[in-house]
Amino acid sequence: MPRRLQLANRIGLPVAALIFTAVGVGVLFGAQRFIADAKQVAHTNEVMASVDGVEARLRDAEAAQRGYLLTGRAEYLAGYQSSRDQAGPQLEVLAHLVKDNPLQSRRVRELAELSALRLAQMEQNLARYREGGLEAARAGIDAEVDQASHRIRASARQLLDEERRLLAERDRTSGRSADILRALAGLGIPLGIAVVGSVYWLLLREVRRRGQAERDGSQANQRLRESIGQLERHSADLGELTRYGGLLQNCLSAAEAVALTTQLLSRLLPGTGGTLYRIRASNDYAEELTHWGQHAAASAVLLTPEQCWALRRGQPHLLRADEGTLRCDHVEPSADVGAYSSACLPLAAQGTQLGLLYLSAPDPAFLARLDLVQAAVEQLSMALHNLALQERLRIQSIRDPLTGLFNRRYLEESLTRELARCERRGLPLSLMMIDLDHFKAFNDLHGHAGGDALLAAFGQLLGSLARTEDIACRYGGEEFTLILPEADAQSALDCAARVGEAVRELRVHHLGQELPTVTASIGLAVFRPGADDAARLLQRADMALYRAKREGRDRVVQAE
Repeated sequence: MPRRLQLANRIGLPVAALIFTAVGVGVLFGAQRFIADAKQVAHTNEVMASVDGVEARLRDAEAAQRGYLLTGRAEYLAGYQSSRDQAGPQLEVLAHLVKDNPLQSRRVRELAELSALRLAQMEQNLARYREGGLEAARAGIDAEVDQASHRIRASARQLLDEERRLLAERDRTSGRSADILRALAGLGIPLGIAVVGSVYWLLLREVRRRGQAERDGSQANQRLRESIGQLERHSADLGELTRYGGLLQNCLSAAEAVALTTQLLSRLLPGTGGTLYRIRASNDYAEELTHWGQHAAASAVLLTPEQCWALRRGQPHLLRADEGTLRCDHVEPSADVGAYSSACLPLAAQGTQLGLLYLSAPDPAFLARLDLVQAAVEQLSMALHNLALQERLRIQSIRDPLTGLFNRRYLEESLTRELARCERRGLPLSLMMIDLDHFKAFNDLHGHAGGDALLAAFGQLLGSLARTEDIACRYGGEEFTLILPEADAQSALDCAARVGEAVRELRVHHLGQELPTVTASIGLAVFRPGADDAARLLQRADMALYRAKREGRDRVVQAE
């Protein structure tokens, strides 16, 4: 073997290998730096979003307080209390996010102290409002309040400015990492290719064994370039998924979360059709929420869980064009559709099935990105579950699920509040206690389902008869209450007569049949300033109700 060829074998190929190894290590290091920077950027965005959330809660509390001071409506006070209660957990989340930054942690503590001061000022102003009315509350909005609000905004701006500075610093770090990767790609790869080319030219005169060695080197170079491309795409996908997760956590409704997911999947899977399904509360059907793109094989708008293998098994179900995988029953390919690939991904959170994502395309290339899509689906599932849970808890806390009226706890809170308001302003207040006559016998005859249908219909009736300022509640069982603020005895008696007449005319249909008509006994009590509190007023109305039942039912009796 010529000396020149020996040198090529001993030096050329090892040098090329070292160059490519260095390029690969550099690319891996750069990719890790990119991923770390992406995580830091996501953390910074979370901190900024949390700061905005704290300010938003305080603004919401101030707005709701002003609404309550101006109108005296209970829903504004409830909104203020909700925003006030959310401010504390929001500050705790913010403190947790910046615990590794002493400067930001100190600023968060200052923001928490200022927020507590501002909330205390709002509580004091509410106390002034309860004691002296709107004029007293207006007098409480002084320079100290403005100064506290200004300091809160200044503290929040300091936090945001520092996070923006960190964001700019991380952007510069990412730029340096990109420069390193470009330098490695621009210098290392051409140099390595040049060395390999030289060795290949020398070894071209050798036998087939040397030619095979050169082909192996070329294949290794191709794999390296593919690895670099995959790393770059993977880094971009991780950044996209991180931004999606941050936005998803701040969605206020399921519609927002679904729209955000549609935008993400449209960008990640171009040329692929997609349909997102949501399982009904009854768990009997999954119905289409939205779709995008053009499906290679259409899917039903409404499907049962038994029609989809993914919903049956709780696992993704894939159908490749070159495989004989069992097709789901909800997929409806037309006669002229050729080969296609599809994927069904179940949406589940906390052991509960929420829906289904269906994807299809003529080209199976989109299946290579299913890991990324699965991560997005998991985030969407948890977001939908949390949003549904928040809404359910909010409604359950103040509403009776059967009738839709307010529950007893809300009744007691509202009655105390309305009594104080009417007594302070010298206004009358009346309270009705309503009982459906012979309900136990009705329930025994028509079953609990029939009784529930009657209670639900009466709840709707009572809600429709109540004025805007009235508060209709289910007291328990078949007993209901109606708080009538600013209503004297005669107005209350007129309202009670209307309720009694409406009950007699009420027609309820259940299981295709009309249930028998019912009547109602009503006890009425008018608030006596200085003599009644909430418990005493309820007791007097309840005693009047029992008198109405003893005197023959289907009547209105006013407490003495």
